[in-house]
Amino acid sequence: MAEPSSPDRWGKIFLDKEGRWFHEGVEITHLRTLELFSRSVCRDADGGYWLQIGRERARIEVEDTPYMVREVSFHEAEVELKLNDGSSEILDPGTLWIGGGNVLYCNVKSEKLPARFLRPAYYQLVSQVEQDEDGYFLELGRKKFYLRDPSQDHALQPSLP
Repeated sequence: MAEPSSPDRWGKIFLDKEGRWFHEGVEITHLRTLELFSRSVCRDADGGYWLQIGRERARIEVEDTPYMVREVSFHEAEVELKLNDGSSEILDPGTLWIGGGNVLYCNVKSEKLPARFLRPAYYQLVSQVEQDEDGYFLELGRKKFYLRDPSQDHALQPSLP
């Protein structure tokens, strides 16, 4: 893999929580550039994010997640996600979780990276969410998939004496 370019060479590249790209504080609006950037995000072993375009590589700042779910489609017992990089994939409903501010997330890209549901996709998905005494769930193929709230996940909480 190519060595990262000098930060001064490319300037500050930022991806906000709504999927908007910025360079040196100015929003990038060129459609092909947006598509290229969204398809070119990589993650390193330390959890940092990079743009990898050909042999060039530049560190980027990601406000929340590198991927966003833009649209949701229901097909029998599956949910298809359309992502900000132009790809589509089938939701693994077991990876759904609720973050701060009731933001909905799931894992994408072979469950390796998180994706944030943008508002339209959020409303499409939650239109099918139900609630029972155990919490909120999405039912697919007669199976209930509960939306996890990591703040309530005892496995993630320190145990008290």
